[in-house]
Amino acid sequence: MNKLDKFLYKNLSPKIGKFIDKLFLTNIGKRGTNYYHNYYQNDYSFDSEKYCLIAVPKTGGWSFRKYTEKYNLPFYTFEKDALHNPVSLNCPPEKYKYVTILRNPIDRSYSEYQMNTRLNDVTSSRGLINFLKTCTDARNVYCQYYSGLIGEIVDERIYNIALKNLKNFHSIIDFDNYSIDLDNFLKKFNIENKEEIHDNKSKYSPISVNQVEVIKIYNYWDIKLYNEILNKKVPID
Repeated sequence: MNKLDKFLYKNLSPKIGKFIDKLFLTNIGKRGTNYYHNYYQNDYSFDSEKYCLIAVPKTGGWSFRKYTEKYNLPFYTFEKDALHNPVSLNCPPEKYKYVTILRNPIDRSYSEYQMNTRLNDVTSSRGLINFLKTCTDARNVYCQYYSGLIGEIVDERIYNIALKNLKNFHSIIDFDNYSIDLDNFLKKFNIENKEEIHDNKSKYSPISVNQVEVIKIYNYWDIKLYNEILNKKVPID
C-alpha cells in the first residue's frame, strides 16, 4: 500500500465515513479502516500444512492467537497480522485446516453492540435495534465468515455453504467450554498449557429479555448454525 492509499484509508476514509454514517444512518465508515487493516479478505491463500484461524469478532480470537504465538504453532499469518477474515474462497475447508471459536450468537452480538457503544460508534448511538439494522457484524456474521461470503445478506443458500464448510473445519472450540477445548487442542501439539490468557475481556450491563428477542430476530441463521454444529438448543422462535 503506497503513502496515498495509506492516508486515504487510514486517515481520511474513517472521518468521511463517520460523517456519512451520521447523516444517512449507514455503516460504511468502517470499510476504509477494514481495508487498511486487511480485514474481511476472502481471497487469500496459505500452505495446506498450516492452520488458519477464522476469528469472528467477539469470540476470543485475540486470546487464542496469543497461545498460537506463545507456543509457535504452525498457523498462517494474514497480511498486516490481520485477525478478522472469513474462510478463503481459494482454500476450501475440505482441503485446508481451519480452526475457529463458536460463541452463543446472542451473547456475541450483544458484546459487539456493547463494544461499539463504548467506542461511541454512530451505529450504536441510536440503540440496539438501529445497530442491528446497520451493522453487518451484528447479524448472522457466522454464516458470512464460514461461507466466505462476507458482507452478503444471509439466506438459506449461504447458511448451507457455511454449514458444509464448518463441518469440515479441523477444530471448533466451544466458547462456553473454552479452557477445556483449548487444552485439548494444544495437546495435539504435545503442549500442556498452564497459563490462561484472556485479552479484551470486558464487563457490561446484563442483557434484557427484550434485547435477547431482538437479537434473535436478526440472527436466525447464526443461531440455527450454532445449534446444529455444537448440538445446542438456543431457541430461535
